[in-house]
Amino acid sequence: MRPALTLAAMACVAAALGACASDSPVRAMYVPVVAGDAAGISQLSRDVAVAFSDGAAYTLPEGSRWRRIGALVQGDVYRPLDEPLRLGKGGGAEAYLVASSGRLLGFYLPAGSLFQPLPKPVPLPFSQRR
Repeated sequence: MRPALTLAAMACVAAALGACASDSPVRAMYVPVVAGDAAGISQLSRDVAVAFSDGAAYTLPEGSRWRRIGALVQGDVYRPLDEPLRLGKGGGAEAYLVASSGRLLGFYLPAGSLFQPLPKPVPLPFSQRR
C-alpha cells in the first residue's frame, strides 16, 4: 500500500510541475497600484519580439510607453499609453505586460483576470521617464 501512495504523490507533483511549465493562461489575482505609488512612464529603448509556443508572435515597438498600474504574483503589470496591445486572433483580448527584474514574463488579460505566461522570459529594455 505504501508504494501506491508514494507513486500517487509523485504523479501529483509531476502534474503540478507540468502546469507551471505550461504557457496556458492561468487565473491571476490583480492588485492595483495605490495612486501615490505609481511610477513614471517607462519607454522601450528597442523593439521586443515575443513568441508563444503555439507560433503566435508579437513585436512591442521601440518607443512605446508603459505605466505600472498594478501587480500579480508573477510580477508588475504595465498598461500601454499609446495604442492598446491585443493578443489573439481577430483583434483579440486587451493585454498588459507582466515584468519582473527587467524581464517580460507574460501578459495580463484584464477581461478574464488571466496571466498568459511566455514559454521563455524576454529581456525588457525599459528606460524611465517622468
